[in-house]
Amino acid sequence: MTLQRLIDVVRALGARPGVRRALRVIQGVLFLAVVIFLIIQLSEVGWREVFSALPENPWFYAIFTLRFLAQPLTEIPAYELVWRTPLWRHWTAFLRKRVYNFAVMGYSGEAFFTLWARRTLNLSDRDIVVGVKDNNLISALVSNAATAAIVAALFFLGDLEREIDAIPGGAALFALAFLSAASLAVAVTMFRRQLIQLPKGMTRKIIAINAARIILVFVLHAMLYQSAIPSAPLAAWLMFIALQLVLSRVPFVPNQDIVFLTAALSLAPEIGAPEAAIAGMLLAEAGLSQIFNLSLFALTAHHAVPKRENGR
Repeated sequence: MTLQRLIDVVRALGARPGVRRALRVIQGVLFLAVVIFLIIQLSEVGWREVFSALPENPWFYAIFTLRFLAQPLTEIPAYELVWRTPLWRHWTAFLRKRVYNFAVMGYSGEAFFTLWARRTLNLSDRDIVVGVKDNNLISALVSNAATAAIVAALFFLGDLEREIDAIPGGAALFALAFLSAASLAVAVTMFRRQLIQLPKGMTRKIIAINAARIILVFVLHAMLYQSAIPSAPLAAWLMFIALQLVLSRVPFVPNQDIVFLTAALSLAPEIGAPEAAIAGMLLAEAGLSQIFNLSLFALTAHHAVPKRENGR
């Protein structure tokens, strides 16, 4: 099957009303279940205690903003390399892509981004699809390698068992995340010539960009939590970062920020800080995520408006 034929098949399948309705129902049910479980957890802590423990340090909110913007903005130079097209003037499209992936469902951002590029950029369908595919494969390679490395680090530090015990089904979740991350990283490395169509030199540059982004997000993530609860040891936040990485490896998770908040609350007793303070910090993080997602989704709505084909 040719690449164009595969694109046509996927488009036709996704356009079927029954398939779209089924995906929306599944997503809605999963999201509702997560929200109900989250409400129960926060009720057990105490709503008044949680809201009174919201972070007061202004650095928490500044660092959150930097971390939120780090992923979409570091994608721009990678796509500029692949498509050989200046893209900084389209930076808001990358923000909308991020919102789709984190607030709607994993990989929905790639679907939006592909359609947006097809409407907006003077590129062929093949160049667009290959560019999105190769960028995501390289990003997945680096992200999965980082996930496997951080889970292995938790194991050798002796913290993995505590994290597994704190989450329902944690053993299966972490085992699946580690095995899938490690196997995917190995598979992409072994079959990169068949899977990735970019020149070797360009591939190395994009790997470097993704690695730098992941390190930056790790550091900002740890700084975010440390600014809110400085009494907790910095190493303790490794468990939270690992949990978010593991959840990000599960495809088609609806609203990753809310799912992470729900799961991370189970780790609160392992940090050694007041549970209300941790709940307040995580609630502030999730609340900011939803505010940013909703605001940026509205501010970037113009990217969803179809434009006239530009002569391709």
